[in-house]
Amino acid sequence: MPPEWSHSSHEVSNSENEPCSRLAEQFQRRLRSVIGELRYEKWFHNRTTASIAGDVLTIGVASPFLMQWMRKEFQQPAMLAARESLGLSAQVRFDVDPAAAAQLAEMQARGNNGSTEVDSPAPAAAPATVAMNGTPPQADPRRDRPAANRLAPRRRRFASLDDFVTGSTTHVAHSIAKIVSEHPGEQYNPLYLYGGVGIGKTHLLEGIHREVRKNFPDWNVLSLTAEAFGNYYTKALQERSLPAFRKRFRSVDVLIVDDIDFLDSKKGFQEEFCHTLQELISYGRQVVLAADRHPRMLTHVRPELSTRFLSGLVTRLEAPDLETRKQIATRQCDKMSLPVTEDAIEFVATKFSRNVRELIGALNCLQTYHHLTKRTVGITAARDVLKDLERDCMRIVRATDIQHAVCNLFGVQQEDLISPRRSRNLSQPRAVAMYLTRQWTQAAYHEIGKQFGGRNHSTVMSAEKRMKDMLARNESIQISTRKWSTQEIVSTLEEQLQVG
Repeated sequence: MPPEWSHSSHEVSNSENEPCSRLAEQFQRRLRSVIGELRYEKWFHNRTTASIAGDVLTIGVASPFLMQWMRKEFQQPAMLAARESLGLSAQVRFDVDPAAAAQLAEMQARGNNGSTEVDSPAPAAAPATVAMNGTPPQADPRRDRPAANRLAPRRRRFASLDDFVTGSTTHVAHSIAKIVSEHPGEQYNPLYLYGGVGIGKTHLLEGIHREVRKNFPDWNVLSLTAEAFGNYYTKALQERSLPAFRKRFRSVDVLIVDDIDFLDSKKGFQEEFCHTLQELISYGRQVVLAADRHPRMLTHVRPELSTRFLSGLVTRLEAPDLETRKQIATRQCDKMSLPVTEDAIEFVATKFSRNVRELIGALNCLQTYHHLTKRTVGITAARDVLKDLERDCMRIVRATDIQHAVCNLFGVQQEDLISPRRSRNLSQPRAVAMYLTRQWTQAAYHEIGKQFGGRNHSTVMSAEKRMKDMLARNESIQISTRKWSTQEIVSTLEEQLQVG
């Protein structure tokens, strides 16, 4: 099967008038030049898929193991090739794609097992990744077909709100997204969604984009990342075309921006985005934003910008619960036509609980196993195939990780946190950090005391008891100008520790 390079035009793309196949050809040719013909043939040609959606070029590979290795090995060369081919705002993502796994399985079935000795990563033990271990099969002779035949463009479809599996942790955000899609600019403006990675923020943004375009086909709807906004702004400064840049962004009817936390610490971008946000909201244009943190936790964002984020509606998404994960897994298996037993689905939903991306990556591994064996995936096969992936997805939390997260939230220095000082602005975050260290590491009290400046075990025990009492009474702690409940503080910090 030849590689699939696809493109979807973007409202502000510099290449929106170029054919999709031409964009793909440019990237493919440039990537060959950057990494060399031999490495390109070994790792990309007829072994990956790709799609271009706006400023994001996604390269699909056959397994999570291969995705991690190729991201480490080829992220920078691919980014260079993409920006030279698609524009300064281009981004590159590596993701697991069942089509790439099926393509590889088909080539293996034909018995094409040539070998070379260039850049082979260490082999993985999981059967789901065996197809990509060692050396890949020789290049398919169909690579000599004309580029126009090989690079058939296809338009990417945005995710739908109807496809979003709601649960107790996401149904509020989903309901608000539907309201905004039906009545943009009338309420909840701006809408600010936040939460950890892989729990549905981007899905909701794409769903809003799609629904608004369907409900208001004549409207100018613009979706992009905050980094892309910054790249366009930088280019406008370099080319002295700021008036055109501002007209382009401030004349839209709906602006949807993902990863808004990218603006943290970037004062120049913040100022321009603040003016853009003010202009749009003052004229009743809908703005939808997504980030991994609450606006108040963007500690290096200008107050005039963070207060505008807070002026609309701030809604949190949390990781889906077990029942929701089982529904997501079941629906994904139906889409993939993957025969899998209910106990295998429950196993996957139980073991991969941090975010939906890990869950889907595990199912992609099972699909690769099914392609190779033609067997229904049962609980035994799921355990065997996913044992290494489950181990790799474990998050090991250290005391220093907890201290760093607490310091960021409370705005204190790590050396002050472990110092002998006992002022109130240090004793409270120190108690929180000790409590979380005990919960997450199960270290002995005297060990935790050593990690906090050599304190004795009774100090740690006292801090743990005090935090448990505060949680039971749901008492508040003052952070900057706002009072946070202890439960809210602990939940926020634990979410950050889970994400890593």
